[in-house]
Amino acid sequence: MLSVLFAVLTTGLAAQVKFYTQVSEAEISMGQPFQVQYIAEGFSDTPQIFSPNFSQFTVHDVFENKTTSVQSANLKLVIGYSRIIWLSAKRTGTFIIPGATAIINGKRMKSNPVKIIIRARRITAPTGFEKSVEPVPMTELSKLKPGDDLEKRVRENLFLRAESNKSSVYVGEAMLLSYKMYSRLRTQSRILKRPSLTGLSIVEMVDRYDREPEMENINGLLFYSSLVRKVQGFALQPGSMQLDIAEVASDMRFERLADRKIGSVGDILNGGATQSTWIDHTANLESNRLTIQVKPLPTQNQPAAFAGAVGNFSMTVTCSRNDIHPGDLVKILVKITGTGNIPLIVAPEIKWPAGVDTADPAVKEDFNKFIYPLDGYKSFEYTFAAPDTGNYIIPATDFVYFNPATHTYQVSRSDSIELKVTPGAARAAIDTTTENKTTKRPLQLYWFAVVAGIIVLWVTYQFLRPAKKTPAKQEQPKPVVQVDLLAPPRAALINGDILAFYQELARALWIATADYCQVQPSAVNKRNIAAVLGSRGIDEATINDLLAVLNECEWALYAPEHEISNAEAALQKATAVTDRLSR
Repeated sequence: MLSVLFAVLTTGLAAQVKFYTQVSEAEISMGQPFQVQYIAEGFSDTPQIFSPNFSQFTVHDVFENKTTSVQSANLKLVIGYSRIIWLSAKRTGTFIIPGATAIINGKRMKSNPVKIIIRARRITAPTGFEKSVEPVPMTELSKLKPGDDLEKRVRENLFLRAESNKSSVYVGEAMLLSYKMYSRLRTQSRILKRPSLTGLSIVEMVDRYDREPEMENINGLLFYSSLVRKVQGFALQPGSMQLDIAEVASDMRFERLADRKIGSVGDILNGGATQSTWIDHTANLESNRLTIQVKPLPTQNQPAAFAGAVGNFSMTVTCSRNDIHPGDLVKILVKITGTGNIPLIVAPEIKWPAGVDTADPAVKEDFNKFIYPLDGYKSFEYTFAAPDTGNYIIPATDFVYFNPATHTYQVSRSDSIELKVTPGAARAAIDTTTENKTTKRPLQLYWFAVVAGIIVLWVTYQFLRPAKKTPAKQEQPKPVVQVDLLAPPRAALINGDILAFYQELARALWIATADYCQVQPSAVNKRNIAAVLGSRGIDEATINDLLAVLNECEWALYAPEHEISNAEAALQKATAVTDRLSR
């Protein structure tokens, strides 16, 4: 009954959930890779997207991406989550790309199917450069005169390059990584392997990798360049990091000109033309391997409040009104603005006054992923019921970050906030972003009042009516049901869904620790849990394993390239922790 009432009250209040399919192009050449995106919007929990069967295609790469954007019409923040799949067809024809299924906000949804046409393969110049005068002499370079070395021609005019704007960074410092293919030949290329950037938290800097090639000057020669991958990366741990390579296969055709004697019968019959043969050639390209030296953050003079933010930031803490009444819903907005590793920022610790009990904050982030370094903000909105009358002070809060430009730790301090709780009737929620507006009561509230009244009357009747005398029966002990908290993450691991595995694993560990420690929801954080577990005699090794797995789960949201072996190790640690807490 309560779940039904809750559903009635929340109908129409939640953001509209969308789940749809997109393809990079509606018509593709045979063998040319194309991109399929399954996109979810309007979710509260990270969706679980399950790919359909692609038996008629070759799957080259699968990865997931989270985006944040603002709709200019109403400045509405839109967070998207997509599973991106690179495919190529095994034959020509018209195909239907099937929709994917997903679990979004606890409900199963399916995206729309999309039609795509696969035409016969043609080896041509890149789109946009088919001109009578070629900027790059591709036609001439596709001809091999007697004595020309085919392998040398390919090696000098077709290559794959990985580049980083920095060879040495601090942990958490932004660096720009790009993988590009450069060509002066007519080719038809397909990506065999995108680099797996393990050890980095990454933000993709492009929406699609099938755009028209650009012109670049390399050592005085013009090349067509095509992006294989371009990201901003943030190293997660110190040490020498070797990044993965990219692999691309390119098909091309060369014309081998024959060497004939001048004035021969063959020349006369051919009108003086030189006979030639055609050679089809395939080259498998590999990029160079990048090595990045990742420096640990300085420990000398590191403030105790530092929590991993690297960049240049400023922080504000605001409340729209200070004069409130007991029971009012108060909202405090902590907003961190600047450039740097915005996705990895965690909320600063706020010293709440006595009597104020807050839940976990609502987190939002918005940044421009197309520029380097990331520029935007991350906000944490706390909500709590105003306590009894009196004056309450939320003291000034420090947000500590490391600035790699100055090689120093810096502090952004907010102003203190004074809340004056005066006698009077409680008002609606105090919003931190918009002015209070008078609105009509939703019709659902009246239905709720009616249903609630009926429930109260029914409970009162059941309590007051005379109890029926029944023969005394010996009460049978109820069986104790053991709930396997690790069953959901174990199932996700079996299905190969690494992202869902880490989400379910973190949820299971928080449930186990909160149940063991018997603490309020506002106190469920790593620092408090560790202290409570230590006071209850849990050994330090178990606590360290718990914190290590929780940290790995958090990183997995931003670095989904975790390997199965890492996930299995995390599951083993989590199993040992839950077994210890269940004794």
